[in-house]
Amino acid sequence: MLYSNIHLSIADFILELSVPSDLTFELDGGFEGYVMVPSAESLVPERPAFVEASAANRPDLQMNCHVGCANAPKTWGKELYRAANETDALWYIYEDPNGICLHVNDSEELSRLQHIAFYDPQQQLWNIYSDLNEKGSLESLRYPMLPLILYYLSTEHQALLIHASGVFDGTHGRLFSGFSGVGKSTMAGLWQASGAEVINDDRLMLRKIDGHWWMYNTPMYYSDVPKKAPLHFIYLPYHHPTNLYERGKGIQTSMRFMAHCIQHGYNKKHVQWHLDQVMDIANQIPITRLGVVPTMDVLTFIKEHESA
Repeated sequence: MLYSNIHLSIADFILELSVPSDLTFELDGGFEGYVMVPSAESLVPERPAFVEASAANRPDLQMNCHVGCANAPKTWGKELYRAANETDALWYIYEDPNGICLHVNDSEELSRLQHIAFYDPQQQLWNIYSDLNEKGSLESLRYPMLPLILYYLSTEHQALLIHASGVFDGTHGRLFSGFSGVGKSTMAGLWQASGAEVINDDRLMLRKIDGHWWMYNTPMYYSDVPKKAPLHFIYLPYHHPTNLYERGKGIQTSMRFMAHCIQHGYNKKHVQWHLDQVMDIANQIPITRLGVVPTMDVLTFIKEHESA
């Protein structure tokens, strides 16, 4: 079978997909802005100067995309983790001699297996076996496959995936993180109405580059282009009768922030790695609990306290 390559640029990582040439390969509309035109030979010169070039001019991560879950090797061992509700699971993680094996179900039909994927961290290589979608196309990064891939990428770099909205007003980058309903998207909308750029209002990747933390958007279900901004302030918003600014101190605030990071608890090394990143962030960037009345006045309130 002949294969061709597709390159994606996500959070200044370069991902290479090797896909069968004789099939329609589908990336949903949210990926359009992240697809790179240059060939593999020209990837490294296209990198921003502050992004480390990997050995032998290789992409940061390679993915071989195969047809059919039934064609996947039957080498997985014991179950390590599952993302499950009371009756079904969205994905399972198993042992594999060279790393891990994921069984990923269709997010809209949890009883249907969608991908079997093997990851070898030593080779920085994924082999993804996927059943064809309802249109007869191969869709190897169909949700939730890409977020899982980005999660493992975050365990090998100074990076974090987090449920948060991020905005940049041309001077300062601000992140608003919390569980559903606390006002992340509302805050992003208020800043956007004031002229700020929304980096993303749901899922961000944070990366430390040249000694400073940056925030990046990642592909979502809607069309977008890659965005990034330096990170200066972190807020943990909650609804309150009045605007309230509580600058955090110590481990408690850091752990509140870490609770919103995307993480799997089965691997102690990963947990420690993410904890190290959170503590590094907390040492550089103020983390504040923010009581919010969701009007434009809260923006002035925030700026006044930042400069106090």
